[in-house]
Amino acid sequence: MVMYNNSAEVNETPGLEEYLKAIQARKLLVLLAALIGLGLAYLYTNSRVANYSASSRVLVAPSPIRAPNPESPPAPNLETEREVLKSESLADEVVRAVAGVDNARQVLGELKVQFRNTSTVLTLTYTHEDPVVAAAVVNGFASSYTAQRVDQTNDIYQGQLSSVDDAIATITDQVAAIDSQLVSVEGKLNRADPTDLATGEILRADRNRISNERSQLTSELLRQNSGRSALLQKQRGRSIAAKVLELADPPSSPNGFGERILWAIGLIFGVTAGVVVAFIADRLDTTAREESDVELAVGGSVLGSVPPFGYGNRDGASSLVMLSENRSTRIQRAQESFRRLRTSIQYLSNSSNIASFMFTSSRPAEGKSTISSNLAVALAQSGKSTILVSADMRRPTIETTFGIRNESGLSNYLGHTGEEFPPVISIGITNLAFIPSGPLPPNPGELLESQRFRELIVQLEATYDFVIVDTPPVLSAADAAAAATSVGGVVVVVDSRRTDTQTLLQVRSDLERAGARIVGSLLNKDRKKSTRFWSRRDRYAYERVSAQVHSS
Repeated sequence: MVMYNNSAEVNETPGLEEYLKAIQARKLLVLLAALIGLGLAYLYTNSRVANYSASSRVLVAPSPIRAPNPESPPAPNLETEREVLKSESLADEVVRAVAGVDNARQVLGELKVQFRNTSTVLTLTYTHEDPVVAAAVVNGFASSYTAQRVDQTNDIYQGQLSSVDDAIATITDQVAAIDSQLVSVEGKLNRADPTDLATGEILRADRNRISNERSQLTSELLRQNSGRSALLQKQRGRSIAAKVLELADPPSSPNGFGERILWAIGLIFGVTAGVVVAFIADRLDTTAREESDVELAVGGSVLGSVPPFGYGNRDGASSLVMLSENRSTRIQRAQESFRRLRTSIQYLSNSSNIASFMFTSSRPAEGKSTISSNLAVALAQSGKSTILVSADMRRPTIETTFGIRNESGLSNYLGHTGEEFPPVISIGITNLAFIPSGPLPPNPGELLESQRFRELIVQLEATYDFVIVDTPPVLSAADAAAAATSVGGVVVVVDSRRTDTQTLLQVRSDLERAGARIVGSLLNKDRKKSTRFWSRRDRYAYERVSAQVHSS
């Protein structure tokens, strides 16, 4: 027995083709993930609170403020100036001036002050729900800080000038006092007795002393006036301590990405997540979707594959697509698949001398009865005499498909030895006969394992070109294994969406243990499509032409 082993391919590095197959097999999952990502992005954009950020720029120049030597102020310390900008006193001033904010601490929490080490420019940014308030607040900080720094600098300069002016005023007063003394001494000297030489000498000495003091004060006054002129010239030549380079306009768009960009991000994220999940699910999936997996597990070649019919053709008479006059692409593809299966069965019959084929599956609802019915119709349409035997006596469905009353059939014949032949019913299709399952017997497994059933198959093989037998699923009842030894070959129907390889291994083991001859399998509900654009386009073009020919 050839054992199935799927470990050889699991360790291979997946290529682009494997990713594309995973996406193709689970495109609905990828689509759902994309819609979820897009929906989450939409909900986020509609639930988020829009915040607006406004920015202004302030140039900080050297100033004698906090300078150890006001005469030669150093370059500004921007770290210190940032702390000044974020002071509560300045925030209180802005809060009083701007409507829409009332909490200085909260305002400072939303204010950001940044700078570069190679620059003397402070960048102020404030964020608020109202773009007008955001611009007003950040402009208020920039203007208030600039005015404060300029005023402090001017106060220092004015203090320096006032000190010089006070000194000049003091000297001027002293000169005036000395002039009064000098006038008094000159008057005394003019009135003194010329013969009084001692008194005249004393008055002349006082006049000389006072004149010298006046000369010194006059020199000091000239020096102070010269210093004042130099100070004024220096103050005029100094740059302004701070200057607003740029005031903020109310921002027109909120912070972060716009709605469309967020939608695109959500869509891309959803698609990516869907692709990843689809690939992971594909790598973990043991469903027998590939023909090579099915062939290894079942132990026979895949005789064909049948695509899904669609919701309107799954049950009852509508599932007989071989009798459908619908010219849709889906029905055309299904009919062609059954014609290819018919060709495989005919070739297998000729090459192996087999006339009877039993169709079974691993579990219920995998489509074995639908496959058997449509194959029987396809064989009959090719001119081969065919009989369809409904041997699923537990849950017969072919009778419902053809609209036949299941009052008497195979179970009556196998259970009553007096009947020479089971009731063969004509269902109105040329070359096709049908044996219904009959009422549910208490022992269907024993009936299908009986010699009478073997003899029936031999008789049918002698009478018809093809005998198609529909039996219960292998793993649901022992009926299929019991009947398998009486037919020429067994075909296992595999649902490509749900049947895994381990289940197929169990089916194969049960059938081989019963002595059945597995001649092949059929891949049902196969959703695989050609990955080549041209072959897919040519196929659809052929189907369209075929539909036009049939309609004409």
